[in-house]
Amino acid sequence: MNDIFRPTPIAIAIKRLSLGVATTALLTSVGMAQALEVEVGGYVKTDITYDVDQDLGTTLLASAIETGNTDSTPSFRMASLQTRFNITATEGPVKTFVEGDFTGGGGNETISNSGHLRLRHAYGQVGNLLIGQTWTTFGDKYWKLYPATVDFGGPAAATFARQSQVRWSTDMGLDIAIENPENAIRGETHTDTSPDIILRYARSGAFSWQVGALFQQFEITEGVNDGESESNFGFTAGASLDIGSGSVSAKINSNSNRYTYYGWSNPSAVVSGGRIETIDHTAVVVAYNQNWGGPSNGVSTVAFGTVEFEDTYLAANDFETISTIHANYRWNPYERVTFGVEVSNADVERINGADGDNTRLQFGAKFSL
Repeated sequence: MNDIFRPTPIAIAIKRLSLGVATTALLTSVGMAQALEVEVGGYVKTDITYDVDQDLGTTLLASAIETGNTDSTPSFRMASLQTRFNITATEGPVKTFVEGDFTGGGGNETISNSGHLRLRHAYGQVGNLLIGQTWTTFGDKYWKLYPATVDFGGPAAATFARQSQVRWSTDMGLDIAIENPENAIRGETHTDTSPDIILRYARSGAFSWQVGALFQQFEITEGVNDGESESNFGFTAGASLDIGSGSVSAKINSNSNRYTYYGWSNPSAVVSGGRIETIDHTAVVVAYNQNWGGPSNGVSTVAFGTVEFEDTYLAANDFETISTIHANYRWNPYERVTFGVEVSNADVERINGADGDNTRLQFGAKFSL
């Protein structure tokens, strides 16, 4: 019989966690060596945005910027879709984590402003072994290379992906993973013939750094190019240095297509002369963070990111460069309340030379559970 149905004594305690207030349930029984600890967390977040040049919706999406259009179409929006909820269950070396938010689309702004619940994380972990959906191993292990922004959309060139995977993490800082593959070959039906294989080595401290490598394999399965296959190798490296009450960070990605934020704006590969040709890119993101201290623990971040694609096999309307810059200030007037203001600009240019940009003004309010 499942342990949860056994008639056991139950002790319930309430404790305050760093992310907010969580409920901890301790289920104990005679002979049990470990206790099951359940934590509930998340936050409520509302964003107020004003787009100066183009209406980009509730989240800044640089790849949606219109090019070749000189008309200004300002837009004001308010949304609470980033709100999220998570549950963590831990018993000895076993951990289970599930999290969702409400950015899955649906609803309307006329009446309900509802949003569909969307899965973010769902994984189990036993010691060094993790199985399930969470942040890609190609990403930032200690989150020192991913600049904090008030907007839900991240800076160009940052590493970003969540997906199902099997990961083994060593005590020496090395992570090895196989992850769900997904690529786009323009105009072709294809299959991913192997998992994405990722290696990462990271160290954390006053000087933090990491390197990573990615291997992908895909094959065309229909049409005149049936049977054609190709491999892709990606690389990432980054470092962060604490300087007094601030820090500076820089990261570069090479040929990692969808693992780079906006790397997915162009196809992963195209067919040229009967051969699959991968689309190369170089992506760089740099940031400076300053902790101003004080009673409200103010923190500011300035971040610049750019993705530049190799244009040899791209079409005229594909993207050549996508760049963003964010400047923000966040503060905590109360323990579980964070306010933030931000100015951001996104700029894109296509292979044919057409370009466009947008400036966004934003205020965000987050209330942790």
